[in-house]
Amino acid sequence: MKILVVGSGTMGHGIAEVAAISGFDVKLVDISWEILNRAKEKMLESLKKLYEKGTIKDSPESIMSKIEMAVTYDVAKDIDIAIEAVPEIIDLKRKVFSELDRVAPQHAILATNTSSIPISDIAEITSRKEKVIGMHFFNPPPIMKLVEIIPSKYTSSDTINEIIELSKKMNKIPVRLKVEVPGFVSNRIYFRLLQEACREVEAKEATIEGIDSAARYKLRLPMGIFELADYVGLDVSLDLWNVIVSRGATDVKCSLFSEKVKLKELGVKSGKGFYNYPAGKYSKPELPKESDVKGSRLISLAVNEASWLIENKIVNANEIDTVMKYGFNFPQGLLEIADNLGLDSILYELEDIYSKGYSAYMPNALLKNMVNNGYIGRKSGKGFYEYS
Repeated sequence: MKILVVGSGTMGHGIAEVAAISGFDVKLVDISWEILNRAKEKMLESLKKLYEKGTIKDSPESIMSKIEMAVTYDVAKDIDIAIEAVPEIIDLKRKVFSELDRVAPQHAILATNTSSIPISDIAEITSRKEKVIGMHFFNPPPIMKLVEIIPSKYTSSDTINEIIELSKKMNKIPVRLKVEVPGFVSNRIYFRLLQEACREVEAKEATIEGIDSAARYKLRLPMGIFELADYVGLDVSLDLWNVIVSRGATDVKCSLFSEKVKLKELGVKSGKGFYNYPAGKYSKPELPKESDVKGSRLISLAVNEASWLIENKIVNANEIDTVMKYGFNFPQGLLEIADNLGLDSILYELEDIYSKGYSAYMPNALLKNMVNNGYIGRKSGKGFYEYS
């Protein structure tokens, strides 16, 4: 099988590296040799680290020999699968897919690594809509196990099955959405965590450090919510937020993020966000061990969103938790945490915040029914999961 990756930035060269490690012949395309040569250096550096750790058995040089680089789409003439990884600009993605559709053989599947743009909007530019699909990798692709598989309204079951199998051959854990929704699973949950964190700070219920302390020491998450946003990039996080809201999700007013972006304080990559990062390198912020922030309140909106995803049969509880464990390195899934805290506690927080005029917090019917039926989590023996 021959795989083409379009775009050699952080995600693109990472995906190309993963495909080559997995034994596939890879072609990597970008607009200039200068950009491609930088990508080559980064791939070699990454492969050397993986080789030294014993994560890969083949030498970095032998893996790199599987990757052919080019500045033209002509190399797409004999491919089986293309994976696009260019910036999150719909017109640019549609231009790439138009070119791929023109050059790639008719049997070739065209996948996009978009993190937020609806797949159908990209597929419609092609003459093979049934062969276009979302394949959302997580950063950095050589390390992160999760891949979200997102079919559009046109995608055939054969295409879905082929991409699920390809993900497994790449040693990834695929989570397939039944229907495409803006932001998919990962970013819908992420943006709801951001919204509640921001709401608490702007409502003067909590401080940034108090929120992140609760996330790290009460919920046992690997990062605080604002720390995670700094790591992802505040501009990237704000873009995701705006895309999801513009496509129908109820917003929670917040100016913390837009103010930071206006000041060009974008997080780790700019050296400053909600915390300082000397020389633009990530370092764990010092946080107080104690916090007044309630874990059940901090995750309430995210759990409500997860309930909506389940109610609408987009994914199930286990798939949501797989996304959070393998896409965000949560030690437990979001809904496992909710079951442990008590779904009655989560519902109480939602109702309290909703009563203050925040319409996004209207409790989901599925969550309400579970609590009303006594399914409140681990302490009752049943919540999102069953306990003996």
